[in-house]
Amino acid sequence: MTTGTLTLVATPIGNLGDFSPRAAEMLSSADIIACEDTRVTRKLLNLTGTATNAKMVAYHDHNGAAMRPWLLDQLADGKAVVLVSDAGTPLISDPGYKLVAACREQDIPVLSVPGPSAVLAALAISGLPTDRFMFAGFLTGSAKARRDQITEIEGVRATIIWFETPSRIAASLAEMADILGPRPAAVARELTKLHEDVKCGSLDELAAEMKANKPKGEIVLVVGGKPRGDEEIDDATLDGMLRAELDGQRLRDAVKAVVEATGLPRNRVYRAALALNGDEKDTS
Repeated sequence: MTTGTLTLVATPIGNLGDFSPRAAEMLSSADIIACEDTRVTRKLLNLTGTATNAKMVAYHDHNGAAMRPWLLDQLADGKAVVLVSDAGTPLISDPGYKLVAACREQDIPVLSVPGPSAVLAALAISGLPTDRFMFAGFLTGSAKARRDQITEIEGVRATIIWFETPSRIAASLAEMADILGPRPAAVARELTKLHEDVKCGSLDELAAEMKANKPKGEIVLVVGGKPRGDEEIDDATLDGMLRAELDGQRLRDAVKAVVEATGLPRNRVYRAALALNGDEKDTS
């Protein structure tokens, strides 16, 4: 018996006009459609007029371990299996990669029907460098864990893309401004939908904007990578810059001036300023 094929099919992230004829063809001819949520996929099929006799099954984080062996058995029996997420390209923040990895181990063919992706759509319209980028997934709800996530990518010299919720976006931007410094960023909201909106600016500017005007809808956050040349500013050089700025200025204003001049993370400059200020007080 000929082995079946697993096909990864991208679905619209908002605008149904982005549903491709090839995607419709694959869903129509599938024996099995593995969905993140069968209700969402049935709605898509109904709205796009896509008829299919495929068996629809749920495949997500909670049942992935149990469903993978069954899906692999169906593929081994020659069934055509299509994998879709609720919106966008499968395997972006879902367990699909484990199924693909298992297929590769068993020499089961895997195809892709590319299409909509919130990650790539946000990157493309952000105005930030696209030659090197990293998708960092969802920011966590825990404040400490979120700061750890942000700190972890501080040294990455590539554009970083996150998913974030409207309720946390202002706080996350403020934390990024504190940890990463005044980097450029973009908040892309409701991509491809009627109320699509993109705000661009520095992290601190966007934090203030999101706090003053609380956003709604699905958000993709795009942040510039670590600027070139940061490594040239060692601690001694930084201390010298701060001493010059602290002469006649408040600590807060001195820190702001150095951050703007160097692009260094505010938390590094602030810690150095506190240390200098303490040394000066102790000496006097």
